[in-house]
Amino acid sequence: MPKKSTIVPNLLRTSLSTLERLNPAASAAVAERLWFRVGTPPPADRRNRHVTDPGRPFTVTHNGHDIHGRTWGDQSAPPAYLIHGWGGWWQQLSSFVPVLTAQGFRVIAFDALAHGDSGPGSLGGRCSTVPEMAECYHAVADRWGTPTLTVAHSMGCLSVIWAQRHHGITPDRQVLISAAATTSGMLDVFCGALGLGTPTRDRLVERFRRRMNRPLADFDLLPLVAAEQADRHLPPALIVHDRDDPMTSPIESEALAAQWPNSDLLLTEGHGHYRVLRAPEVLERTVDFARVT
Repeated sequence: MPKKSTIVPNLLRTSLSTLERLNPAASAAVAERLWFRVGTPPPADRRNRHVTDPGRPFTVTHNGHDIHGRTWGDQSAPPAYLIHGWGGWWQQLSSFVPVLTAQGFRVIAFDALAHGDSGPGSLGGRCSTVPEMAECYHAVADRWGTPTLTVAHSMGCLSVIWAQRHHGITPDRQVLISAAATTSGMLDVFCGALGLGTPTRDRLVERFRRRMNRPLADFDLLPLVAAEQADRHLPPALIVHDRDDPMTSPIESEALAAQWPNSDLLLTEGHGHYRVLRAPEVLERTVDFARVT
């Protein structure tokens, strides 16, 4: 889904706005295709610009398509997984690799289907869903073992909780950074980026329900967390958000921390949605939180 208006071409915004005035049903059909679209990743040299160690490559097949990833550290060490967000790639979390391997973890990172270097998603090409991202995490965890630690970013946080709820993957500890907690918030960003109003938004919600066979609200993070807490247990969590994040709200992470027993909340400033993944205070706090004893 588009992340903010600055990356959406003005021609597309103008065209969709005009189409909405003439035929909201048609603009909703276009918006639905864009909602599930991941987008084309930058060239490999840009994705790798913060990578200091390329690791050991691996491939896992899911639904006939290849998930490509990397591992670092002692292969017998406790596994720590790095989970990118919607439209992301594993290299965005590469700053965690050296600090976690130094603490005795085996680090596993991968591109979900339709993302990065991995194969197409179930909807074709560069399109995917949160359940599919969770299934990719599940497939990789089947290969490398139950996570001792999981570090997730943005929509990756939702996919991790979805995997815990629907696939039984429960890390001993997890770090949730810049979590996209509510579908209404995600929809606000999406429609705002495309210049779409209520007529298209309402129809898009209904189209989503028909495609996914469940309402959009089923993908809200807070109810998923509450259900998981009631049925099983929630492992200790470090919840991180930057106050200057323009894409997801720190207020939602504060609400998540308030609901999550045995959680710590770290609010940073000046890093935004992506630089927070390389912020020294986030890396240091993650090490303290997840240190192997």
